Amino acid sequence: MKITGVYLAAGNSYRMGTNKLTLPLGNKEMGRWGLEKAVLSELNDIIIISNHLNHLDLSGFCSEKIITVETKEPGAGQSHSLQTGIRSANNIHSDAVIILLADQPFITTNMINKLIEIYKGNPNYAFVASSFHGCIRPPILIDKDLFSDIHLLRGDRGARQILMAKKEQGILVPFYEEKWFVDIDNMKEYLFWKNKIDNN
Repeated sequence: MKITGVYLAAGNSYRMGTNKLTLPLGNKEMGRWGLEKAVLSELNDIIIISNHLNHLDLSGFCSEKIITVETKEPGAGQSHSLQTGIRSANNIHSDAVIILLADQPFITTNMINKLIEIYKGNPNYAFVASSFHGCIRPPILIDKDLFSDIHLLRGDRGARQILMAKKEQGILVPFYEEKWFVDIDNMKEYLFWKNKIDNN
């Protein structure tokens, strides 16, 4: 069973005003935090979706797991990046993908591995999604049976609406640490977490 991470790092960072993934957070760039957790997980491969302006610093990553794919339309929204990742995962014959956001620095390797463990024990699930207080949040595992549904998305929409429509076909996995789900979208949020980390 082949499970591939799709690491979405192609956003234009409009709300931040600069490429947020290269901003320093602790002792490394923000975009490296989640990627390091993914590399240490039981994912077979990790497809990084970037654009020609937002390249992650991959120095120090010797992992053969990593595949980089550049989207040609970074302004087309998250759905286009997601579809690019799904297409790439399909090309390497993945049975499922786990959607990961590059601006979600505090996810854990254990979260990713928990989704994989549940899916491998119940391969008939169409999805295995992390949740916080009953709300679906990335990371999200999606079986290949839903890949065609992902290609119907348009604009800045993620997979959540598809999973809600097919909720009987999957499972929500609750996690109770709110910090794990933080995504850093603007300068105020960035400075808050930067100061918090710097002062610890």
